Amino acid sequence: MKHMEADVVVVACGMSGLAALTQAQESLNATGGGTAVAFEKSGTSGGAANMGMALLAFESQLQKEQMYNDFTKDDAFRFFMEYVHWRSNARVVRKWFNMSSDTIQWLQDKGVEFLGVFKYFKNSHATQHMVKAPGSNKPSERSASYMNKRLTEYVQEIGGKIIFNTPVKEILTGSKGQVRGVIAVDENGEEIECLCNAVIVATGGIGNNVDMIEKYMGWKWGVDMFTFRIPGIDGDGLNMAWNIGARKAKINMEVTYNTPGTTDIFKTLSEVGRQPNLMVNLKGQRFINEEIMDNTTFTGNSLLLQKEHCGFTIWDQNIVDYYKEHGLDYITYHHGITHMDKWDEELDAYLNHKGIAASGLSMLHEGMDDQASGQTNFWKFDSIDELCQVTGINEKNLKATIAEYNEMCNGNMRGYDWQFLKDHRFLKPITKAPFYVARHFPGGYGSLGGLEVTDNMEVCDDNFDPIPGLYGCGNDTATVFADSYCFYNPGSTMSYAINSGRIAAMSAVAYMDSDEFIDPEE
Repeated sequence: MKHMEADVVVVACGMSGLAALTQAQESLNATGGGTAVAFEKSGTSGGAANMGMALLAFESQLQKEQMYNDFTKDDAFRFFMEYVHWRSNARVVRKWFNMSSDTIQWLQDKGVEFLGVFKYFKNSHATQHMVKAPGSNKPSERSASYMNKRLTEYVQEIGGKIIFNTPVKEILTGSKGQVRGVIAVDENGEEIECLCNAVIVATGGIGNNVDMIEKYMGWKWGVDMFTFRIPGIDGDGLNMAWNIGARKAKINMEVTYNTPGTTDIFKTLSEVGRQPNLMVNLKGQRFINEEIMDNTTFTGNSLLLQKEHCGFTIWDQNIVDYYKEHGLDYITYHHGITHMDKWDEELDAYLNHKGIAASGLSMLHEGMDDQASGQTNFWKFDSIDELCQVTGINEKNLKATIAEYNEMCNGNMRGYDWQFLKDHRFLKPITKAPFYVARHFPGGYGSLGGLEVTDNMEVCDDNFDPIPGLYGCGNDTATVFADSYCFYNPGSTMSYAINSGRIAAMSAVAYMDSDEFIDPEE
């Protein structure tokens, strides 16, 4: 066994761990010196955030420059706490929001560039601080990877250490329950005992662990839940912390929705399927005001209430032609589809199993469907009868629903949705074959929660008392989102990861010089 020592050990070096490592080393340097070390099971830093684009902040200089002054930290706090019905640790939320603007400046000071501030959908707040990709002047998928690259370079420049391909297997404790180190295993299979004064758990949740997803949330991945499965996010940190007495907090999923095998791959098909057109369940009945489809959390929540957790968007050739002439109803920065130029190309590629060049987040959808064996979630039909036969939608009910819906549309797209009050601009009748169908399932980016923490990111035991020297951050601790992720404040996950990582690191370094410090050797 190898032996080493550090002042602070960070378990994993994804977004929250990288922020924690950077802040810990900065804080140590400012208080007399010391070493922060991160053990990362993969060969790179940044984790799931390398697929991201932006982080949330309030009252930042960038917002002021773009004249977004009408949503303050106080407004954001009130809004968020009402959104989650106060089922969130208000002290954590307040500290996170108050720090958020400083964190943007903290990143800029290290050379991270931002394009500006953006909304996610029409009713969201302009909180997304979009990371700028080199050479680009528009939002770019995976642009946050450049931020992670810069932080990785910076933290090593100031003395922090990242040991790659070396997962932590155990957190060590002393006679008084205090943290005293970790056991890691290097890429050659040799164990490393690293003694330290504080440990920060930042392993990202359980998003890749299908057994834990089913155990703690009741969903079967690939059947009724289609989240991104980021390799390595297997619940390691949660299990290690629970094993030394950490309180199990509720685990939820950052629920959105997608069309497996289409979203992020056949991007034009996907975006047309996410427009506010008729949506039904397997019973052939409407169940939402389709106007909310740009709020992916609301749509995902609605799908979770349906049989087999799925819903079907239906549109016809007239609607396709309308979009070709007038443009889509909804455009998002995330997917970046602003026109229908690739509709025919993608439609041919999908229906004839030609495939398409992978880009952006497409790799994360691998294994979600299999066109070759007929397991698809997008179709083109010549009749409603055929549509129902293939999809399993109740034919009698669907025909009645379409007739009722078309009456609401009033034939000229300016009718009245007396059922769910959808804006008349989005009422487009279903009349002309071919008919197109996209089947949607709940999806998401990963899990949220698992560890109970204080507003200093101290991990708590079953009595809600801090475990001396143990801290958590990022998705492992993200109970703040309660039962529904708040897409009204886009960029929240990455913002929480970075800010909670910074808070955990500041607290860990402060702990070592405090009256509460317990010598790891006792």
